[in-house]
Amino acid sequence: MAAFDFLDSFYLDHHTRRELVRELDGVLAAHRLTARVLPFYSYEHPAIWLPRYGRPLLAESVAETAEGVWQFERTAPGYPSDDEAALRDRHFFIYEHEAYAGVYVLITVADSHFFLDLCRTVERRYPNTVTTFVKHQRLLRLLTEFRERCGIAQLTITKASHRARHGVDERTGESHVIPSVSWPKMGLEEAFQWLYDQNGWFQTIEFTARREHTGQARISLGRRGVVRTTGLFPEVFSCFVEPICKLIHENVGLFSGRSRRDRPDLSVRPLVIDFGVDQLREPDERRRLIGAMRRLKTASISVLHGNPYVHLCVSDYYDGSVFDVWVLSPREVTIVPQMKGTYQAIERLIHHIFDTYAEGHIKEYEGRAA
Repeated sequence: MAAFDFLDSFYLDHHTRRELVRELDGVLAAHRLTARVLPFYSYEHPAIWLPRYGRPLLAESVAETAEGVWQFERTAPGYPSDDEAALRDRHFFIYEHEAYAGVYVLITVADSHFFLDLCRTVERRYPNTVTTFVKHQRLLRLLTEFRERCGIAQLTITKASHRARHGVDERTGESHVIPSVSWPKMGLEEAFQWLYDQNGWFQTIEFTARREHTGQARISLGRRGVVRTTGLFPEVFSCFVEPICKLIHENVGLFSGRSRRDRPDLSVRPLVIDFGVDQLREPDERRRLIGAMRRLKTASISVLHGNPYVHLCVSDYYDGSVFDVWVLSPREVTIVPQMKGTYQAIERLIHHIFDTYAEGHIKEYEGRAA
């Protein structure tokens, strides 16, 4: 009964942001629970839209606890309230990041089914809410920094969801992308090197982290920014959630205001994906890029020119954004938003290129705008 009282008091307390992170670590240890976290961007505070938009979740805000931390409760019928599981599974917290306006963090210790419902609710709010994507090399960097900063003696990847590119369809130029799940039981560098050799990338990584003189935690880090952990919550939050919040903030700043109609002279503000090498020098590589773009199911793709340079027109189905995509250099793809080119559509387009063709560095266009 004492354990139940501890959890009950946790939900009744008025937490600040730091207290929520610190005290949740004690909840995980006392109850053997898993904390699940989703960082996302929203144009409107979730306390406004969740109660009227969250069906069938039927989430109602309980109260603003402190420092903008809001606690929500699932009020859908059929969930009793007289046991610990029901208490645990009907609550979650959302707060706006103190440094990044519009960036929110959702935290819960509810089960995976309820957390997936929450994630779907956030995604269905599109285009007013947007999650993010984490590049393969950034995942490796986050994991390496976590191991070094937190004194992790052993980090073993126990389960991984990943995709690998295999071959090219001679007719369409599309690469065959093979999704799979494995239980590699490998160390960090070994697992990433193995996947690099397979011409692939991780979608989700589950691993155990063990310190010399303390217990271990089972942790999961996903390409869409979802984080799960059974312990070491303050460390996990600092090393994974905070950098992902910063990434969302940076992407919002980089991708926003790109529409031509956002500028008095209607001039363009292109973005560039720099691969760092002459990725697109050969005609077969340009065909492979065109094939990858044709797999974008959320937009129509018109191939205006394919060789020796590439010129594509991309029309987004969701919000009507239109982009010209050019390959004028063997190491770069240039994305030119037209009259409408929203942050959300740009994020989706770049994520697709990274997922189906290759990853690169996103930067401002530095040449002469046409």
